[in-house]
Amino acid sequence: LVWLLIISTAAWAVTVTSIGEGETRQAAINNALRAAIEKGLGNYLQSSTKVAGGKLDYDRIITSSAGYIRNYKVLREGKDPVETMYKVKIKANLDDYKLKNLIQKFREDPRFQKTFQKVTFNNRRVVILYRQRTSNSLPADSMAAKEIVDLVGDKLRSYSFRVFLPDQLERIKKQNLELSLDEVTAIQVARQENGDAVVIVDISAGDQRTSDGYLLINTTLGLKAYDVTTGELFANVTKRDSTISLGSNYGFEEGAARAVDKAGKKACDELVAKIVKRFSNKRDNFVVFTFKDTSTATQNSIYKVMQKMGWNFRVDKQYSTYLQIEVFSQANPTAINFSFRRGIRKNALSLKQVEMKGAQIVYSGQ
Repeated sequence: LVWLLIISTAAWAVTVTSIGEGETRQAAINNALRAAIEKGLGNYLQSSTKVAGGKLDYDRIITSSAGYIRNYKVLREGKDPVETMYKVKIKANLDDYKLKNLIQKFREDPRFQKTFQKVTFNNRRVVILYRQRTSNSLPADSMAAKEIVDLVGDKLRSYSFRVFLPDQLERIKKQNLELSLDEVTAIQVARQENGDAVVIVDISAGDQRTSDGYLLINTTLGLKAYDVTTGELFANVTKRDSTISLGSNYGFEEGAARAVDKAGKKACDELVAKIVKRFSNKRDNFVVFTFKDTSTATQNSIYKVMQKMGWNFRVDKQYSTYLQIEVFSQANPTAINFSFRRGIRKNALSLKQVEMKGAQIVYSGQ
């Protein structure tokens, strides 16, 4: 059993305010206390839990973290009539001395990094797709393509990422995306599957016949990783290699697979290292609001509501009655959505929430 606390040395605020919600008043207070510690550390407290058999015991979170709060005061509380959830706002005084000591304790624990990775990445979803970018690209069912896709997947699983391959994705099982797949489509597919990152694999190969009848096969392996939330390309790995093979169709496929195998291991290591780094570091949090069947007037009112709340946001997509907005915030998606619902009620906007999956929230104007 390993106790894990993910922490940062950013800022050591003694007094902080935070918001929490829960099915009961005490549950809301507990969540607010945890949020207070997150804010006080200046980065985030991902979990203060017991790891047993690869699973997290969340019942221990508040019991463990409560010792770092000297006292707290409930500033505001109430029950949401829509979701019947308790909401509280508290002011908490943190014991920064204990928190500082905890930093050193976990840095000295050799089990920390490995456990950190398992806890951090266990809920991260990575979608792997194969793209035939050019006429020289190998087909998705070739030996080389299958080998690289499996190699990337196995490497990601070793860090406890949840990996999804094309044959596992219900939304694209009946579609042949290999020839038409571009970066935008890949990101859209991954978003539909609640992915955190999407990896696009492409392998191109060409051959030259040698004077003694063999084939000189040259291959180029491309691996790209995109952040599904932001659409940012954060990893781009290209490796080239060559080999000699028999002068036949099978010889070409087998030779291409051997050449890719030589370059593939190093390419996969580089790619996965960048994905691990991406999701190990603290970055701006995003909540994606999608609005369907909304008029231009309603869309303009949505902008005004978000501006009044002082949110930092950007329009990701807008066409006809469809609008998608990314909100930048360190608050959790539930709290952001709760604030937005209050805003639309106050401004009498006719919007109905139809779905919420993690940081992706969907509203309809009908």
